[in-house]
Amino acid sequence: MIEYYPIVTGALGENCYLVWQGETAWIIDPGADAEEIIAEVKSRGLLPTAIVLTHGHFDHIGALDALMKQWPSLPVILRKEDAAWAFTHPFNQYPPLYMHQKPPATLRSVEEETFSCGGLSARLLHTPGHTPGGICVLFERDDGLPPLCFTGDTLFKDSVGRTDLPGGSFLELNRSLRFLAETLPSSTTLLSGHGAATTMERELRFNPYLREDEGF
Repeated sequence: MIEYYPIVTGALGENCYLVWQGETAWIIDPGADAEEIIAEVKSRGLLPTAIVLTHGHFDHIGALDALMKQWPSLPVILRKEDAAWAFTHPFNQYPPLYMHQKPPATLRSVEEETFSCGGLSARLLHTPGHTPGGICVLFERDDGLPPLCFTGDTLFKDSVGRTDLPGGSFLELNRSLRFLAETLPSSTTLLSGHGAATTMERELRFNPYLREDEGF
């Protein structure tokens, strides 16, 4: 059974997630507070096999350096459009809250639609708009439970990601939202980069960016 646990990190309250099945786990969006992430992994007896980044903003990658010192062989997955700037753009060099991160030696600049590692497998749904290489990480579950979709900063409970930062595009984000609405079952649990969990069914009813009566 696929399980998950959120860890709220950093000054911006970014959600890092541990996702695991059995003892093997992925770390999604380690934004800050590396010591807390490492401690949670160890306390649960998990073996990390990958770090998956939904996009390249500093508040989602800020713990990478420390995690790579702890687990230097972990592959780090980031969509190619964001890997091109995430470790060099001045926007991401934001001390003292977040120190600049070095590109991990194990960074994989991907464009594949699926990723499998350590017994876990997920679809990497390309959802540009908040950033050019933003993704949502979708886990189908074979235990009768709803799918899990980690939406990064693309889709939040009652809101969506901002598009006024470098590389953002409201037109692209709107296309991505429509893609998610057409792709994800209504029962899908949505786990975003900030804020509370929700479901696709709820967002289609109440999120002003998704409601049909609001012109979506």
